[in-house]
Amino acid sequence: MNLNPVIIQRKNLRLKLWDDVRPINDEQVKAELIYMKYGFFDESGFNLPIEPDTTPKLFHLCQAVRERLNVHEKVVFQLDNRVRVQGGCIVSGNDQYPSIIHMSSGAVNTLSEDELSVLIGHELGHLINKDGIVSFYFNLKYKKSGAPKKIAHQFNVYRLLSELEADRYAYLACGDLDTCISFEYKRIGGIDIKKFGVPTNQFIEGNHKRVQMFFDGGQIGSNTHPYDAIRTEALHIFATSKNSHELSSRMYPLVYYIDKYANEII
Repeated sequence: MNLNPVIIQRKNLRLKLWDDVRPINDEQVKAELIYMKYGFFDESGFNLPIEPDTTPKLFHLCQAVRERLNVHEKVVFQLDNRVRVQGGCIVSGNDQYPSIIHMSSGAVNTLSEDELSVLIGHELGHLINKDGIVSFYFNLKYKKSGAPKKIAHQFNVYRLLSELEADRYAYLACGDLDTCISFEYKRIGGIDIKKFGVPTNQFIEGNHKRVQMFFDGGQIGSNTHPYDAIRTEALHIFATSKNSHELSSRMYPLVYYIDKYANEII
């Protein structure tokens, strides 16, 4: 049985941040609408739509993952011409324009179907949690003046934990830790873990040491993403915990260090 993917600390931070940055007048709502309008047409104008008449096999895979994660709102999938294995999500806060999930041609050319499910699941996780909406209104409110130190810290921690939670949806999309690890191998290094004959447990064991190195050095990633080793550690914990209590207990050190060092990002 799969555990609840929600990281409670992230959920609580989102509630606090939304109380602070939620739109309070029509001008702010209009700004978000304009952002989505130009974002939608710009993305649609330069990306290949993933539709039955363009990429039928990929279209059906996207829809299968969407159904697996029970996502019902409007979303379009697109393909961009980047070489690296990556994706992105533009979350719409209104009914006029759909949300957009895009993936790179490098991802489609490099990943297996199961590994693509991991990427799609991660981006759908951001859509489920409406992460982009919080970020948009935070930047709208504090772009010129800068956020108070406490609010800025909460926002940094929120974004970092949001990536860990989106990774949990990636796991739920494929249901297999080995596939998630092989995806990470290709995303980070551009190579197939199978070519090196590295068992997942061996990779995870080495990853524990890399995570500790970052914590000992007081660094946990960029201002938007934790280091890949930390993400892999968090995903392994989620996939192998037997119940919510064990999950919470094993996740505590990671959440603690992310909260501690979120303001020390290089």
